[in-house]
Amino acid sequence: MSMKRNISIFALSIILNCFAMSAVFVQTNLAQTQDSLFALQRGFRTGYSDGYMAGYRDTIDSVAKSYSRHSDYSKADRAFSKDYGSKEDFRDGYQQGFESGYDTGFERRSFDANLPSGLKRRGVLVGESQNLATANGGDPSQKPDYGPNNTANTNTTANQSYGNAIVVIPRDTELILELQEDLSTERSRAGDKFTAKIVAPAEIAGATVEGRINKITSPGRIKRRSQLSFSFDRIILNDNRWSNFSAILTEVMPVKGDNVRLVDTEGTAIGQSSLKSDAVKIGGATTGGLVIGAVVGGPVGAAVGAGMGAAFGVGAVVIERGKHIKLNRNQQMRIKTAYETQIH
Repeated sequence: MSMKRNISIFALSIILNCFAMSAVFVQTNLAQTQDSLFALQRGFRTGYSDGYMAGYRDTIDSVAKSYSRHSDYSKADRAFSKDYGSKEDFRDGYQQGFESGYDTGFERRSFDANLPSGLKRRGVLVGESQNLATANGGDPSQKPDYGPNNTANTNTTANQSYGNAIVVIPRDTELILELQEDLSTERSRAGDKFTAKIVAPAEIAGATVEGRINKITSPGRIKRRSQLSFSFDRIILNDNRWSNFSAILTEVMPVKGDNVRLVDTEGTAIGQSSLKSDAVKIGGATTGGLVIGAVVGGPVGAAVGAGMGAAFGVGAVVIERGKHIKLNRNQQMRIKTAYETQIH
């Protein structure tokens, strides 16, 4: 009887201890959730106030709308205190608040200090959908600062400031990539895969984009230019964090000998023609034929020779009409995302 009583007491104590541990666990989680929310709220209020003033100044100064032009937005830690909780939560809330306040100030609407309902951590927001993601801070009127090798002077080491936060890349965000392989309409084939490192925006600099050649058109004999188009399929932060991805090519940064004339609205790189050099060849061939004809047959021979020389020159032009596109390793290109991408 005594043994049964002891066993019952022991079992009851275990149950009570489990309840106690569960209560502590719940209280701890609740406290952490409250601390996270408090840091978000403090960050949002501070960011909203700073963003409102920045947006209001920009609209008065007739400056293009841009969050990332302001260093406070990038740092997102002004007035942070450890008493608020996690710095990551504060920074997340600050950027959300800055964006909201900036939009309000830029549009000259009334200051609204109320917190939005359902405020929660968003994760790292990459770039801005209304701004050009360039290496110089997001100003769409500027180009990246290129060095002597025509590569942007930016840090291509992966920026790990996002930690474990969700990384959000909005639709129509522009990225600058640096090719890791040589590509050309002469040697590459449709379906060939390639990789490129992200140079800008800074939040994900150093991450990798995987793609493949979608279509190749070699330069033709009768006025056909070379064409090269790509598919961008995957973005990789590290071995454990990646996402499907889609974007369109908008620009190829020019380097000597790449032979790219332009990128059309469908994201296809169009090659240059050889029309200018062809005209020189036509003139040279015509002149050569005229001289030979004059030596052989006088004025009549000169006329005949000129015609034959021109015909030969045109034949050479037809064979060499257009140039192959040649993109080099480390050459940079600009792309625009086709939809919002989230990397968890």
